[in-house]
Amino acid sequence: MFDPMMQGLTRRIAIAAVAVALMGGCEKTNHENIDKWMGTQNGPDKLAKAMTSGDLEPDLSAHAAANLIKMGKDTEVRAAIEGLPADRRTLVVAKLTDLLKDLARIEGEMTMPSALQVSAKDVLFDMRKLGDEPTRQAIDAILMDWYTGGYYEGRASLGRHLGATVVRVLGAPAGDKLTHAANVIIAQPAKGNVRTKVGDELLLAMAASGNPESVKYVLDIYHMDRGDPTLAARCASALYRAYVDPGGLFDVADPAALVPSLDRIVEVAQDESQPPGVTNDAVALIRAAGMPSCLDPLVRMIPNPDRQRRWVGANNALKCGGVKAIAPVAAALAPDSGYDREELSGAVFEEIAKMTPRDQVVTEARTLLDSPSWVSRWIGVEVLALVKSKEDAPRLSKLAGDKSKLAGYWGAQEGVDPKAKKVDPTLGARAAELAAALAK
Repeated sequence: MFDPMMQGLTRRIAIAAVAVALMGGCEKTNHENIDKWMGTQNGPDKLAKAMTSGDLEPDLSAHAAANLIKMGKDTEVRAAIEGLPADRRTLVVAKLTDLLKDLARIEGEMTMPSALQVSAKDVLFDMRKLGDEPTRQAIDAILMDWYTGGYYEGRASLGRHLGATVVRVLGAPAGDKLTHAANVIIAQPAKGNVRTKVGDELLLAMAASGNPESVKYVLDIYHMDRGDPTLAARCASALYRAYVDPGGLFDVADPAALVPSLDRIVEVAQDESQPPGVTNDAVALIRAAGMPSCLDPLVRMIPNPDRQRRWVGANNALKCGGVKAIAPVAAALAPDSGYDREELSGAVFEEIAKMTPRDQVVTEARTLLDSPSWVSRWIGVEVLALVKSKEDAPRLSKLAGDKSKLAGYWGAQEGVDPKAKKVDPTLGARAAELAAALAK
């Protein structure tokens, strides 16, 4: 017997079943489903939506983000979280930090990190600038353990963010930890004549930490005899990269960390057993220390009998101290030596002439004209001519009677026929020549 009521009920049940089937993608967003979506075709889209939804609890959005990272979508996660409203972002980043701590953790000092552990580390560093202060501190602690809790050299070059970049941000505390890592390497007994190498990444990270004690330790390592002919140069290079030119890897480290070790850096600069590259790195470090710390050590290099070191010291002292360095540099050039005009011009005359403010340069140069040293008077004459101080032409003319020989003016003339050798001019002749040029 036909029952209309039963037929209507059956129809409603069928419609409801179809509706449930059609709504198969509308599961409730909870932790269980967030994990389940990792294995479904539309899962990544659902996870992305959950990650950015402002209607969910922050721990659910963080869970979705962590699962996307597990799926290799850390770039998308970073961009999405950066785009969240600030208040929401702070909450999600805090929760995500807790999850990434577990994903990034490495068990065992010598264990090489997995791809997921490296990705988690990189995202943590990305999130560092997006969280509040407690979250930043938590991230720093995780990163510190990640890099210094095992074999640093093996971990430093992994991922998007290199070890030195991270250590530069972590700062001095990381330097203390890395010093311990270096101690472990240095304490290892030699195998035959071979010692464990102190790697470039470790040296650079110690320097980049901005820790004064780490700077001292890198200089200690510089002097160690470990059967490694490259060690001294690599130590100097690590300090140079950290405090002078990181090549875009990180911001230059605070030069205040160099100041307690300046005397030792000067010793490196004066170490004639090392190649010029080491000297140049050391001099650049002295300069990087800034005024007033840099001036005296560089001026002390000028009396060096080695011409190259002399001019490196003079030129960098002027770059370091500016106008305040003019008088000390001139005084350090002893009048009992000879000076090739081209060398003196490149290192001293031209460097002074580039300085500003011009009126202070002119004042200093005029003061040099009254010096008892013929070298200082010569510098004053040449600088006034280079800056085209026409009003000083009469001052230069007054020096026309100066009989001091500009010893070495023409440079080395070895191999030149004695009859063809040029005679060094007097200071008076040179002053008169430049005075006439200024008068024109």
